[in-house]
Amino acid sequence: MDNLIKQDQDRLKLFKSYGYDIPKARKFILTKAKISGGRVLEVGTGKGHMVVALAKKGLKAVSIDLDRKAQKTARLKLKSLKLDKSVSLKIMNAEKLKYKDNSFDYVISVNFIHHAKNPVKCLKEMIRVAKNELIIADLNKRGEKIMEKVHALDGHSHAASKMPLSAVKEYLENAGLVVKIYRDVCQTVIIAMKGAAR
Repeated sequence: MDNLIKQDQDRLKLFKSYGYDIPKARKFILTKAKISGGRVLEVGTGKGHMVVALAKKGLKAVSIDLDRKAQKTARLKLKSLKLDKSVSLKIMNAEKLKYKDNSFDYVISVNFIHHAKNPVKCLKEMIRVAKNELIIADLNKRGEKIMEKVHALDGHSHAASKMPLSAVKEYLENAGLVVKIYRDVCQTVIIAMKGAAR
């Protein structure tokens, strides 16, 4: 087993010991989002937890990130699970997505917004390329505390969000999307539909 994958598995166990079960949280998102086929764009690959969950459901996805090292871990995980053929990983800035309007049926972003340097630009781009639905999940107060504890073990702090999820919700509604909110143990999930309510 590759060292990067082992490190990631150890990290998942550490998070779970603090009360944040990351794989379970990804399943919760997919339960609420009800993604059924079509093209999926993930903004913020990270270590690949969400894109692996998408691929396990048989969905074809493109996942973007600027962090090459994190994407390397995601790529190794996908390959070890024999899921790498259904997913395309790309290095790309979420503030300027290289896709045409309405290119993806679904756009999903998990624990990315609190890392975004300019969350409004990222949201604007995600709305632009989403044809049907935008799914944004991010840490709630409990999730933030757990993330901070785990990062403190490494001797550094975790990035604070420049835009609270309440402001994300308001921005999406002001852009004309129909928004539903779902609360999980360590995250809040925002499902934003273009057009009519589901």
